[in-house]
Amino acid sequence: MATIESFAPVPKARTDNFSTVESFAPLLQEPIWQQSRELEASSAEARTRLAYARARSLVKAVGMTIGDVHSLKPKFWNFHRHAFSLDSGAWTIMTIHWNLCMGTLSSFLSERPDLLPLLKALERFDVCGEFLLTELGHGLDVRNLETTATLQADGSFVLHTPNPRAAKTMPPSSPHLGMARTAVVFARLMVAGKDHGVRSFIVPLNDASGAMCRGVSCTLFPARPGAKAIDHSSTSFSHVPLPAEALLGHLRGSPKDERKDFLRAIHRVAVGTLCLSTSNATVLRVAGCIAGRYSAQRRVGAPEPVPILSFSTQHGPIARILAHSVVFDSYAIESKNMFMANFGKPDIQSVVGGVFKATVLSYTQKALSDLVDRCGWQGLYAHNQISELWLAEKGNSIAEGDYVVLCIRLASEVLLGRYAPPAPRDPQCLLARHEAGVWEEARKLCASLKGGHRGKEFNARILPLTLPLVQATGQRMAYEAARDAMLHGNDGGLVVTPQVLALYESTCMMEDQSWYIENGIMSRRALLDHDANAVNSMLPLLEDMTNDPAIDAFVNAPMVDQDRLAAFFASLPTFKGPKTEPLRARI
Repeated sequence: MATIESFAPVPKARTDNFSTVESFAPLLQEPIWQQSRELEASSAEARTRLAYARARSLVKAVGMTIGDVHSLKPKFWNFHRHAFSLDSGAWTIMTIHWNLCMGTLSSFLSERPDLLPLLKALERFDVCGEFLLTELGHGLDVRNLETTATLQADGSFVLHTPNPRAAKTMPPSSPHLGMARTAVVFARLMVAGKDHGVRSFIVPLNDASGAMCRGVSCTLFPARPGAKAIDHSSTSFSHVPLPAEALLGHLRGSPKDERKDFLRAIHRVAVGTLCLSTSNATVLRVAGCIAGRYSAQRRVGAPEPVPILSFSTQHGPIARILAHSVVFDSYAIESKNMFMANFGKPDIQSVVGGVFKATVLSYTQKALSDLVDRCGWQGLYAHNQISELWLAEKGNSIAEGDYVVLCIRLASEVLLGRYAPPAPRDPQCLLARHEAGVWEEARKLCASLKGGHRGKEFNARILPLTLPLVQATGQRMAYEAARDAMLHGNDGGLVVTPQVLALYESTCMMEDQSWYIENGIMSRRALLDHDANAVNSMLPLLEDMTNDPAIDAFVNAPMVDQDRLAAFFASLPTFKGPKTEPLRARI
């Protein structure tokens, strides 16, 4: 029987596992990655083509193989941790291509060796892979999707979009990139008029010339504000004929357990919930460095101007975001290890990925928004990177599961006693006590409600608590991961210092001051003093953290350096009036 390991990978230009951001520095020296290329790409189509050109550059540099994707090897995780900050558009193209498309197909390779040529073409990026699951009318309720694949008498299928609600959204599916594109498409298998559940099919979308395949149509969406441009689309099928081998898996009757069968079919979505979210640690690190460098050179006041970084309203948010970047990096590594250790246990993997995503994305959105404000008008512009990273990460908060809805499901399951998150290693640490306290409050409240977990009272009083409940668990887990990394070292993560850990803990406590006060742990004044001391303890480290040379290749924001800013403005279109002569003084 064929296995992934039995196929020798195509030789690649690089063998680095890309475990650090420095690994990407040589790649970023290539002309395709220079910021000037983005300014030259004035139209949405040109910006989309640039994203695909950069995606091809990533393919060559990273050298991801079928085995890396299938077995979730370090290179796979490291790409997701670090590469988002390079170009969110190219990163999005490749995570769909590698994780969702190749990852799904490779899971069938042992029983379908005939898939190897397609997987090899995907590995080389001769074909761009897509994953069409959600529909215009069915996002998180995608088990109710309406696209159909009807079995024919000869064993073939006909794929069809029965109404506008069933159009697949929003993965890229346009012919803009100038290469063949093939998708894993999920549809309801219909046999003799009977529904046999949701199944996956291999469906070509367009050929290498850019021509759409028979019966396939693509509607290009408008560009997303702020984020790097790619060709997000809706895709529809009009009685598209598919050969028998297009079906992934065996032709069988209706599944005994439709939910478990469906989750097995979309198992790479669970991988995506975690791996996409691990990008936040590097995003926070890059954004914090940009804001820090800008704040160090931006001066105000007279006659002796001082850097705005000297004000607590400026260095406080920057110190917090850099502390979180370090802690979240340790948390990402530990969550990946926990996820990998629980293969075959989708419920546990769902908890690990869901808690991580809710914790890091909710913080990232607030923190990046704050940094945009702290950089004034310059923070608003995408060329200074922070606002682009902020808006691009908003897409990740929805992709592979809206984190609020993930929290609703997760918290409800925990409150119903169906499963529990990992127990705290030190129940007496402050964040563990907070976690235990808020969950106990929720359990007591839940027990007093009428109508059960689907009732109106649960909807009104428990659902608003689900995000902070899951965050409380995630904050504690992140703290534990970083503390262990500080004491024992970690696998390729950032160095955790006591100052970083203390500021992270204090920031989490300040998000729910009332609980600590109400439970007699600290007074309001003590909390404020504790937090001010934590910020001040970070200040001696701030210069080295913001000027970390490992991040240099990732930072192209003109505002961080006066010479770079002058050169940037000199490159922009300038309109001048007629020359004027200097006025001469009258005698």
